[in-house]
This record gives sequence, C-alpha cells and structure tokens, in this order.
Amino acid sequence: MKEKIESARIAFVGAGLHSTESLYPNIPLIPEFDLVAVCDLIEEKAQRNAKRFGAPEYYTDVETMLDKVVPQGICICGPPKMHYEVGLQVLLRGIPIWIEKPPAPDLIKTMELAHCAKEHNTFGMVGFMKRFAPANLVAKEFMDNDAFGKLSSITLIHGCGPYGDVRAMLMGNGIHMIDLLRFFAGEVDRLYAYAYNPAGNAKAVSVSFQLQNGAVGHLNQNSGHTWSDCFEQTYISGSGTGILIDASRAVEVMSEKSRFAKGEGFHLFGWSSRYYVSGNMAGWWAGGHYTRGYWGELNHFAKACLGKVDPIVTLEDGVEAMRIIEAVMTSISSEQATSLKDIE
Repeated sequence: MKEKIESARIAFVGAGLHSTESLYPNIPLIPEFDLVAVCDLIEEKAQRNAKRFGAPEYYTDVETMLDKVVPQGICICGPPKMHYEVGLQVLLRGIPIWIEKPPAPDLIKTMELAHCAKEHNTFGMVGFMKRFAPANLVAKEFMDNDAFGKLSSITLIHGCGPYGDVRAMLMGNGIHMIDLLRFFAGEVDRLYAYAYNPAGNAKAVSVSFQLQNGAVGHLNQNSGHTWSDCFEQTYISGSGTGILIDASRAVEVMSEKSRFAKGEGFHLFGWSSRYYVSGNMAGWWAGGHYTRGYWGELNHFAKACLGKVDPIVTLEDGVEAMRIIEAVMTSISSEQATSLKDIE
C-alpha cells in the first residue's frame, strides 16, 4: 500500500497573469501542497483559479479567508505594495508566507516584513526561483568541490524587455541576478555602478562588485532586449576551473582536472563538459517550470510549512537583495563607490 504523503494547507493570494501561468500549474505536482483557497480582489479571477487548480474555496478579502480557512501557509503574488501589505496581515497572525519578488516597494518595508516574521515566530520566503533551478544547483555543487578551488570572479548578464525606470528594472528583473550573485559568491562588500539612462525604455546598469571573500564580480542588467526572448548568462571562475550557466538551464564546466577524455587537442581547442537539464523534467509550457525553479521553490515552501525542512531564500535574503539595489542607486547618483555597510 502506498504511503500517504502529509500535505500543508496553503492558500494563494493573487490570481494574475504571472501566478496563473508560472506558479499555480506547479501546485498539482507537489504532494505536500494542498491548495485550500484562492483570493483575489477580482472575484472572477479567484473563482477561475480555484476551479482550474483544485481549490475548494475562493475569496475576495484576505482577512475573511484567513478566518474561515485557517491555513498553514500563504503564497502571495502581485505588485510589491501588495506583497508588503498582505504579507504583514499574514505574518501578524504567525502564518508563514511565500512572496514573489520584489518582496516590498523598498528596503525599509522589506526589513519590516523580516522583523515582523521574527517577532511572531514564523518565517517568509521570497520568490528567487533561480536558486531552485537545477542548472544553478548543479553549478553550485561544482563550486563546492575541491577541484573548483577558490572563487576568483563572477559575471552576470541579463537582458530583458523595456523598462522606463532604472530602479524598476533592477527590482523587476535585476533582483534575480543580484540574488544569484549572493547565492554563488557570498556577500558584497562594496560596489561601483554606472547607468545608461536616456529617454525611452532602453536602460542599462553596469555594476562592479568587491566581495567580502576577496573575489570580484560584475553585473550587466539591461532592458534593451525583448520580452519574447530574454537573455541570461552567469560565468564563474575558480582556480583552474570555469563554469558557464546559460539561462539557468544548461551548465558548462571547464576544468583540465575533470575531463573524461585524453584530450590531445587540448592545447589547440580547449576542453569542456556540458550538462543539460533533461527535457523530460520540463513539465509545463513556457520553457518548463521545473527547469526555471518555480516547482522547486513552492515545493520547498510547502515542506517548510510542515516543518520538514528549514526555509531558505528567506525574507532576510530579500532584505540583502534590496540593500544591494539601494547601494547601486546610491553609487549611480553619487558617482562614487558605495559600501554596503552604509546602506541602512
């Protein structure tokens, strides 16, 4: 007889385009995730997602839902202002939250969320799904191997569709790469940022980082690309080893010590081994939610609500990502290097 898997009673606040296309479709694939209710200000959307994804109830008011459903966790996906306001509502009741990025409209409000979670003996996770993308996890495993050696540099590039504001671009898309920087390379000590900010929607930011571990880093985030085909690459160098990650889906490891062929032409052509996430793991449309990390983050949140795992990518990580964004904006305006210690 198959053992029954314990599931957490989780409600979802927000039934907009992103959550409906990228988040909800993963829920039926997570045995530990029991979707007990959907809430949205627009009743038709709440009703649609409840019916489509198997929730027995739907609401248009968060407080009413919390009173009647009494969930073990809440997922929140909408604008930053909603993340902050609904997040506080839920945390004040001692209920864990998962919120999409950015976690709040600014650093101060993100810090309030983290403080509220701590004060009410609960936790929050932030939707930095790239930490759960299998390609990034594979790369992190290589970095933790002795053959990688000591981290020396990391370069992150992301090109997205139009943004009319540099800060909005950093909070909307750049924040993912900023979190990946911390995931792979640790904490930032100081940074220097330049901005390309003409009239129109093509913006760009170039940031040089000095990391606390002594390594250096660079971020190029731009909105001069297209929404139909965003560009993303991360290159990490160690001591005699390099790792290239393409769009959080494919990993190329370049290491003389790890090659599994004689490689007589090494001096002419170099050598590399490529690792691809299996197409069988893609799951849903839009490139595969498993490969992009959406399934992983919601699966982990459900298990954390059950107490089976410790939450990761927490509100504290959201605070640090927002702190780096503030440091970038400070450096751009001051035209000087900015220490993270100076950003409160």
